[in-house]
Amino acid sequence: KSIPKSPSIKDPVDRVLDLLQKVSLATFMMVDHVGHMKQWKILPGGKRAGAGTIQLGLKFFCFSNMVGALVQMKKFFALSASSDDTSKAELTCLKTAFKHMLLVLQTAHLSLLCPSHDALVGFAGMITSFMDVKAQWPAAKPVAAAVPKALAMEVAPPAADEKEKPKAS
Repeated sequence: KSIPKSPSIKDPVDRVLDLLQKVSLATFMMVDHVGHMKQWKILPGGKRAGAGTIQLGLKFFCFSNMVGALVQMKKFFALSASSDDTSKAELTCLKTAFKHMLLVLQTAHLSLLCPSHDALVGFAGMITSFMDVKAQWPAAKPVAAAVPKALAMEVAPPAADEKEKPKAS
């Protein structure tokens, strides 16, 4: 969904959360571009050099992911209240919320909003990267379909008369 579609959401809480997430993400992207132009000396540095501007943008990205985690948890609780068993949609909401929370941890550290340990942030980065790669990885083909017919061997059960033959010593 895009920003112009946000006002069409019926639930006012969902509408505000959706709009906050999208506007803060768009703000991050614009501030990040300005920061890169400052680093490349296309724009003057001013009070914030390029790195300071990028850290400001990361604060908006942190906020966007925090709102994204709230949205996913809200969806999860709505889905779990409507059914007794855990569905695929509920698991997807939990995975997405977990990823957003890890991104909040990373961006809070990188933007110096709430510095933590580099090892913790690095480990969180490895997990979110794995989640991204897994989503892009092609699905595995079934084993039977993956073996060409020329290589497939049909093994027939032994004939009845072969089973009864005694072994020669």
